[in-house]
Formats: sequence, structure tokens, C-alpha cells
Amino acid sequence: MSSLISIVGAGPGDPELLTIKALKRIQEADCILHDALVSEEILNLARPEAKKIYVGKIYQDGQDQTGRQEWINQLIIELAAKGQKVVRLKSGDPMIFGRGAEEIRFCIENGLNYEAIPGVTSALGAASLYGIPLTERGKNSMVLFGTGHYCEGDFCDLQTFVSVLNSGSPIIFFMGLNKLVHLSQRLMDLAISPEVKIQILSKVSQPDSSALEATLGTIAQILETQKPPMPALVIIGENVERLSK
Repeated sequence: MSSLISIVGAGPGDPELLTIKALKRIQEADCILHDALVSEEILNLARPEAKKIYVGKIYQDGQDQTGRQEWINQLIIELAAKGQKVVRLKSGDPMIFGRGAEEIRFCIENGLNYEAIPGVTSALGAASLYGIPLTERGKNSMVLFGTGHYCEGDFCDLQTFVSVLNSGSPIIFFMGLNKLVHLSQRLMDLAISPEVKIQILSKVSQPDSSALEATLGTIAQILETQKPPMPALVIIGENVERLSK
């Protein structure tokens, strides 16, 4: 294992939610390539001599994402050639909107020694910490993870969102806060009840975490005066009440 690329999920922010294997790799790393949302508390678990390189992005920061990924790939190649143990540290889980698949393919194509270590995605962390049942006997048997991306002026998966909500199942939106008012209106346009609940969960598992509750019909008015901090996760569904406050 003289040269190992570890693609590691750091979880939603609380260092205690790291897996044991993730912690070991962070402590063994020669170099950590980390995203914007990885907390300082987690980065401080590395050895003092380990090099830490920020390779993240922030919403609307103007970066060219193709160029950014090519730069990350080049760093991985250069560090692997030096025989280093590299941790590519991502918030949440590498395979949930984390570009983990792209970097795994790159490692395979270039014959690199790699592994992928799962992390607690913020969606599952939020559900457990706030007591929001994503599936529950007698109510629903599935949950959808999605984003609020546009296709030709409307939401790409809007009809799927409608079908899932009509089934009584919840949808968890990553990176969806900035489009939430528009999304709520479009769902109501397609006969989803304005009473359907919305949970906005900010900075999940972190000391300054916060939660905001609304409905499709009230969210526009609420967001006029309240600004949930980023990063924020949005859960929509008729049964998404918070059992833990």
C-alpha cells in the first residue's frame, strides 16, 4: 500500500460520524485533497505533516467544473507517482452527488491502486438526527434523492417528483434551496397539496445546525423573512414531520 488513493466520505460534518476506516485513512494520509464542506475538525484529525489541498467548489463560485476535475485528476496522478497515500475527502458519501464515480473511473483507467470508503450522506444523517422517517411501515416504502436541476426551462424530473409525492413517499433535495420557491409552485400547479410538508435542514450534525419547517403553500412567504444557512437539505413529503426537535 505504498501508493493508495482513498476516495473517502467524510459524512455531514460531525467528526464522530466518520467511519472507523475513514478515520484510519485520514490519520495515515500523506496528502488530503478535500472539498469545501469538509469541516476543520475533521481535517485536524490528520497528521501535522500531512499536506492538505483544497479542491472544492462553492455554489456559483464561477469555476469551470471540467477544468477543476482535470486538475484534481492530475494531482492524483502526480501524488500516486511519488508513492504517497492520498485521501480524496468528500463531504457526505462519495457516490451521492459527490463525483465519486468519475474519480473511480479515472483511477481504473490509469491503473491506480484505489479504494472507496462510504460516508454518512447528509440526507440519512438529517433523517436520523431530526427523527424524520424516510420509510415507515404502513405509510411508504421508498424515498427519492434528487436535485432541482432545470431542463428547457423547467425541472428535469418534475413528473417523477409528482408521482413519488402522490405515493406518499418523501423526496430529499440536495442543492435545492435556491430553487425551492419555484419548485413548490410547480408542484402545486400539478395538483400536489399546498399542505405537503417541507423540512429545511441546514449544516446537518454541525454545532450551528438549524431546522425550518414549512409547507408548499407557505414556503414562499417564510423565505421572504428567514434565510436558512447553507449548505441546506430540503425534504418534501406529506409524512416528513420532525419527531426530534
